[in-house]
Amino acid sequence: MINKVVRPEVRSMERPRHGGDVWDDLDVKDYSSNVNPLGPPPRLEQYIIEAASELHCYPDDSCARLKGSIASRYGVGADNVIVGAGSAELIRLFAEVFVSPGDRIVIPSPTFAEYGFGCRLMGARLVDHVLPCDQDFKLDVAELAGQLDGAKAVYVCNPNNPTSRMVGRRDLLDLVDEAARKRTLVFLDETLLELSSRSAELSLVPEVEGHENLFIIRSFTKAFAMPGLRVGYGFGPRKMLQYLEAGRLTWNLGTIEQRVATRLMEEEQEHVARAVRMLEDEKRRMHARAERLMGKVPMPDSYFFFAPLDALGVASAEFRQHMLRHGVLVRDCSSFGGVCSGYTRFCVKTPEKNDEFLDALSSAVDDIAEGRS
Repeated sequence: MINKVVRPEVRSMERPRHGGDVWDDLDVKDYSSNVNPLGPPPRLEQYIIEAASELHCYPDDSCARLKGSIASRYGVGADNVIVGAGSAELIRLFAEVFVSPGDRIVIPSPTFAEYGFGCRLMGARLVDHVLPCDQDFKLDVAELAGQLDGAKAVYVCNPNNPTSRMVGRRDLLDLVDEAARKRTLVFLDETLLELSSRSAELSLVPEVEGHENLFIIRSFTKAFAMPGLRVGYGFGPRKMLQYLEAGRLTWNLGTIEQRVATRLMEEEQEHVARAVRMLEDEKRRMHARAERLMGKVPMPDSYFFFAPLDALGVASAEFRQHMLRHGVLVRDCSSFGGVCSGYTRFCVKTPEKNDEFLDALSSAVDDIAEGRS
């Protein structure tokens, strides 16, 4: 019976795969997820304990204090802010509110799988804008804009996951303007931009009120290295957020999440800034060593590498297994589809942790060479 009543979109759905899958083996060192290399702020546990004293009351459904702290940090109005149980909830909510069966949705490929998953769940027709691997997967915004005729929405991840490529602010604004002329919504994911030294330069958050078709998401997960505590936030024009608020889950953030996230936003920005300063130098040092071991590795725009494996002669899943034998988890990129099965993704961390990664990489490369001899 159940097969006859389930929505047709759901029958063939497969859940997206992601990195960070070490919850059952905490001895493995995780380089597959792109979070703050300094870890959570030292006072995070204290914030959680203090917030736990308020659990006898329902949480504030409006999340007013948290929205106010986010608005103050980014210089926008509180009614330009929405919060969710991680940015993943906001990705799903955007599709639930704005995407209807048969809608044409344009998404660069490869990119974060949750965009397409949420749109397919709503019955959309996805159009893949394939990023050229021979040009380091750089996004040509003019070419992307040329595909927007009849599109309900276009998705852009900046920097892009998994390719680590960034798009300039002027190019993004041109895309938003062209999309507006074609009555297309722009979903811009800036969750990985917070840990970049170019965040203020590239972010479109200050532009949301002046562009009725623009929605932006960010997350506490990356900046504060707390993926186990689900808090994400988004920015948009007031009218758009009214519709998103109408459609969201009631009490989507509990009291602990609201209180802790408010304190992090207000009191722990220097923790993020320290990580940003360190990541730039470490990225260059790590790049030089990785190239000696793996052959040509493109310099990432962000703080994580998307490295080809052709010089090693292994696929992404196999390379992941070689690294796991040395206690290190990297991202198997085959789930991104296409040519990505020939790439791996790994992040930059502290100098000591990067040395551990490079030692493991050297051993894995030796193992691969021995296996081929």
